[in-house]
Amino acid sequence: MKKKFVTILALVMLTITTAFATETSVSKDALTTFTATFAKATDVKWEMSGDYYKASFQINGHSLNTLLSEQGDIIAVYRNIVSADLPLYLQGALYKNYSKFWISDLAEYAIKGETRYYITLENGDEKIIMQNMGTDDWSLVKKIAK
Repeated sequence: MKKKFVTILALVMLTITTAFATETSVSKDALTTFTATFAKATDVKWEMSGDYYKASFQINGHSLNTLLSEQGDIIAVYRNIVSADLPLYLQGALYKNYSKFWISDLAEYAIKGETRYYITLENGDEKIIMQNMGTDDWSLVKKIAK
C-alpha cells in the first residue's frame, strides 16, 4: 500500500511539474500573479522580453500576451487585432493619411487601465511604427527606410 501511495504521489508531482513547465525560468512572484489573474489560461509559453517576462497564452479561444516584472507586477496585457477592431476614428485616420500603406502589425494594449494601440505600416519604400494613446490620431514612433 505504501509503495502504491508513493508511486501515485510521484505521478501526480510529475504531472504538475510537466503542466507548469516553461522554457524560461519564471520568478515565483510573476508566476503567482499570472496564475491568479489568468486562472483559465491554457497553452502558456514564457520567454524573456527585455527586463520582463512575457507570457503568451489562450483564454476562451483568444490569444493574449502579458508582460510581468520579476516582482509579479503586470506591466501590460495585449493582443494582436485586425484593423476592423480599431475604434472608427482611428480607422478613419489610417484611411485618410496612410491609404498607400499596408498593415503588417497591429496590437491593442491594456496598460494601467488605459487602452493603447500600436501599428506598423509598410509600403515599398518605408516602414512606419505609430501609436495611439487615447487621442483622436496616431503619433509617430519610428520611421525606417527600406
